[in-house]
Amino acid sequence: LKKTEVMTTVESAQNYDELLGPSVAVSPYEYGTLFQGDGFMARLRCKKRLRLLKRIDFKLRHILERGEKVHFVTTGTTISARERFFFGLLAYYLNRRALVFTSRRILLLQVNESDHPRELVSQLPYASIASVKASWSGGCAVKLLNRETLNFQSIPGADRKYLIEFLADIVQLTNAPFEQKRGVERLCPHCFVFVPDQLASCPSCKGKFKSARNAGLLSATFPGLGDFYLGYRWFALLELLGAGGLWYFLVVDPLLGKSTNQSTSRVDPEFWMTSVAIIVLAHLLDAMMACHFARKGHYPSGAAPLAASLPPFVDRPKPDANALNKLKINRTAPPV
Repeated sequence: LKKTEVMTTVESAQNYDELLGPSVAVSPYEYGTLFQGDGFMARLRCKKRLRLLKRIDFKLRHILERGEKVHFVTTGTTISARERFFFGLLAYYLNRRALVFTSRRILLLQVNESDHPRELVSQLPYASIASVKASWSGGCAVKLLNRETLNFQSIPGADRKYLIEFLADIVQLTNAPFEQKRGVERLCPHCFVFVPDQLASCPSCKGKFKSARNAGLLSATFPGLGDFYLGYRWFALLELLGAGGLWYFLVVDPLLGKSTNQSTSRVDPEFWMTSVAIIVLAHLLDAMMACHFARKGHYPSGAAPLAASLPPFVDRPKPDANALNKLKINRTAPPV
C-alpha cells in the first residue's frame, strides 16, 4: 500500500517554512509573497504573519470568492486624527483591522488586541483607488476616486513599504477622473456580501443588523449600555463603572449627606446646576461615541435565517504564479 502523504495547511503548520515546501495543500494563499524576505527581522515578521493568518483563516476562507488569491496580510488601523483626539486609545482598539490584500480587493477584517476576528468586515476594490503614498505620520495614505482618503496607521514599517509598492504597481495611473461612487464597502457579517449602509438587514441572507440609533439611545440613557449592545463588553464595563462613580459623587453622596464637605451643597443651586451639566455632557458624549462606532459597519443582530442555505465553502484552485501581473489597473487619462 502506498503511504498517503500528509499535506501541510495553515492550520497544521508550526512554522512558515513548512508552507514554502512542496507538500502544501491547495489554498487561496500566495505563500511566496506572504512569507518573503531574508534576515532575522524578516523571519520574525513572517512568524507574526503566520500567527495572524492562523487566527483569521477560518473566517477569511468564507469571505474569499472563488478563484480569489491572497497576496499579503498585516495589521493596522484606520483611525483618523479626530478619533484619536476625542477617543484616545479606545479608538485604536476599536479600529484595529487585519488588512488582507487579495487579487481583487483589500479586505478589512476587524480584529481584537489578540488578532482574533470580530464582527465588522469591509472591502476596498482596487479599481476605486486613485493613488497611494506614505503619509507624514508614518502611515499609508490611500486616495480614492470619490475624493476620500484612507489613512492606514500602525502598520509595521517593512510591511508599509511593501504595501505602498504593491498598490502603486497595481494602480498604474494616478490621474484618473474622479467619480462620486465606490469606496469602502461594508459587508454583511453573516454572508459577506456588500450591503449599502442604509439597509437594516441583508437582502441575501436576511440577517439583521444592529442599529446605530439604538446604540446612541442606550448610551444616552446610561453610558456603557450602547457599547454593551454593540458587543464591546470590557469597554462597556469600564464606562459603566466610570459613569456610576460620577453619579455617586455628584448625586448620591450629596443627597445622602455622607460627606461633611458636601453636606451644605444639598441646597446649593450652583452645585446642582454644575452636577447636572457634567452628567448630561457625559451621557451625550458617550451616546455620540457609541453612535459613531456603530456606523463603522454592520453589526450582526442574531442569526441569519438563510445562512444555513448558503453554498458551503469549497477549496479554491491552486494559486496562479502570474496572478500579480494580472492585477494591474491601467486607466485612460482624462481628456485635456
